[in-house]
Amino acid sequence: MKILKLIMMILMRIVIISLVLVLFFSMMAGMYYKTAPRNIHIAIVDEDHSALSRSILHNIRATDYYEIVAQPADYLSLQKMIDRNEIDMGIIIPHDAYRDLQNNMEVRIMAALNGTANPSIPGSALSKLNQIISTLNGQLAMHIRVEDLGGIPNIQHAKGPMISVSERVYYSPILSMEASVLPAFMGLAMQTISMLTILFGLMGSLKTWKQKFPFINNARQIPAKDLIKAAIVSCIVAGTAISVAFFTTMHFFGVPFERQEMWNVITVIFIFTLSMESISYFLVLNINNSGILAAIITLIVLPAFMYSGYMVPFEQMADLPVRIGGWFPLRYYLKALYLVFNHHQPLDVAQSFLNKLWQFSGLFLSLSAISIFIGQIERKYSIKKHRIENNKLNVKEIQS
Repeated sequence: MKILKLIMMILMRIVIISLVLVLFFSMMAGMYYKTAPRNIHIAIVDEDHSALSRSILHNIRATDYYEIVAQPADYLSLQKMIDRNEIDMGIIIPHDAYRDLQNNMEVRIMAALNGTANPSIPGSALSKLNQIISTLNGQLAMHIRVEDLGGIPNIQHAKGPMISVSERVYYSPILSMEASVLPAFMGLAMQTISMLTILFGLMGSLKTWKQKFPFINNARQIPAKDLIKAAIVSCIVAGTAISVAFFTTMHFFGVPFERQEMWNVITVIFIFTLSMESISYFLVLNINNSGILAAIITLIVLPAFMYSGYMVPFEQMADLPVRIGGWFPLRYYLKALYLVFNHHQPLDVAQSFLNKLWQFSGLFLSLSAISIFIGQIERKYSIKKHRIENNKLNVKEIQS
């Protein structure tokens, strides 16, 4: 029997260590999974509807760099898609492009870039578009028919390209790293602070109550009134501190923000803080080993950051890491934050992502409520048991 237990213990340790290593290895490997993004979300406005525009569309579809999510009717519709952060780049093929080409006039295709997305994505999208147009220019120099553009490989380039790409970047004229990646790195700290705030608060309360009742083992056995008070105070402290630090940091880095939209951003931060604290709250209620808690928090914080889509873009990750990222609140916080902070959208536009954060909060607060209920029963039972034992000792002392 002892040998069987030993074998089971060894197997369990192997499985646990393997899973932890796979998790961390996959996070590191995700950064190098692909050398370039794939399936970049774009939309195309074809104002020309000609053989030239059909050839350009054909060549764009032929590459796996892009995923055409829509073909809006006009430029304003395309701009609204960028405003809602639905695409990384929009392409506009202008009126009379084919006619201008036949008249030896330059054709300028416009690339509208989402300047608040991860800079590597719209940058790669623009680079690949320029490669496609360069290939078409080379074929035009060889007098290939417009209808056949892209049908044969490019072997030379025109001295003066007939087709060129002009770019326009929304919200960030230089694809600023601060406006897009900075919130993601800040999200890493926000997760940690949110979880540690409630951890230290409950651990302090547990230490105080253990002095009164040494038989209390877990934080869930602390009186419910104190537990609820600790949760509310912790959320207020963490949410306020994170909000102040967020706008102070943005000010230091010169990232512009509008004061009238500040409360929308603060709302997103508080909902995110609540979702993270609800997870930590449930863990601290049921685990009294600070070392184990620190390890669990690390296993939550790091994968959430790596799989959020902003350190390593979704387009460069395998399917499984993309799915795993959906298990953590950080992804939905960043999506909501980008809409209200970077794209200046109202809260209702980000409601679907905020609902995800509310779901995390509701799930773990419900589990915490069950834990507290069990803990109150455990404490009452322990007090009753302690009194019975004391009474027995008193009786023995009297009899002796």
